[in-house]
Amino acid sequence: MGAAMIAATLTGLATGLGALPFLFIRELPRRVYDGILGLGAGLMLAAATLGLLAEALAGVRPPGGPLDGARLALVVAGFAVGVILAGAMDRLIPHRHARGHHQHLGHEPGHDHHDRAVEATDDPRRGYAIIGALTIHRFPEGLAIGAGFAAGDHAHLGLLLAIAVGLQNACEGIVMAAPLRKGGVAPGRSAIITTLTGLATPLAAIVGGLLAGRTAPTMPFILALAAGTLIYITSNEIIPESHSHGFEGTASSGVVAGFLFTMVVGALLP
Repeated sequence: MGAAMIAATLTGLATGLGALPFLFIRELPRRVYDGILGLGAGLMLAAATLGLLAEALAGVRPPGGPLDGARLALVVAGFAVGVILAGAMDRLIPHRHARGHHQHLGHEPGHDHHDRAVEATDDPRRGYAIIGALTIHRFPEGLAIGAGFAAGDHAHLGLLLAIAVGLQNACEGIVMAAPLRKGGVAPGRSAIITTLTGLATPLAAIVGGLLAGRTAPTMPFILALAAGTLIYITSNEIIPESHSHGFEGTASSGVVAGFLFTMVVGALLP
């Protein structure tokens, strides 16, 4: 649990790294913003599929052995519960996010192909709304890291998740700080607020570690649950936001880059 807590804390604090550029600038071009969102989405998707789900499914069909139907059922059930929980948070916790459905932020439907700075409004309340939405992400991320360190006899999965989620948090730190600075919030205050949102990650990691470590047979369920929440959040919030301003190509390139990066890191880790 000690290694998981250290990794989760550093991962959460990585959110503050995204605010550092805004100590010197106030606005970020929309194309850059969407590319960063896409990169974060790719990191999340790879962490969920190549990391969490791969580990959860590892024992479903042992080499030369029969299908373990009970384990497969646990994985499917965990994934479904994770999606349901993420959907419930999306509906029940007040927040605002990208345009594209009834709760989405921003402008009227249609593409905006102008490479303008991130959000045209100078209202700082919009920045705080975005922070509220993205802070929700810290909980399933921390849950995933805690479960990852509890899985198996080594920390490979936990380290992979910590690296991928840490980079994704830095990307989201940029997304959080940009509207705050655009709304006139002071650079230091923006950096502090953005960094503090990451403290939810180690708290959730404790829960994930305890749940996964309580009994080995529940491990596939917890890993799949964490994967389901990450995939739902990525597809429901991050990707729609990154593709809603006319820079879909840049955003998709970011998704591919994030996925490839996580794949390579996973192969290089011992």
